[in-house]
Amino acid sequence: MSAQINTPGEHGKQLNHVEAKQGTDAPRGMPIVVIVGVVAATAAMAIIWLVFFAR
Repeated sequence: MSAQINTPGEHGKQLNHVEAKQGTDAPRGMPIVVIVGVVAATAAMAIIWLVFFAR
């Protein structure tokens, strides 16, 4: 049995340089997602409150 040693060849070389971004852009639809989520959570809480406590 022989041990195989991984040596950097053509696959291990970095062929081109890529610039990293210094931050991430905010997602475009994020305010809509937050507003819809808050409205849905409020509606769910109201329904739960009406079912369990408004008797």
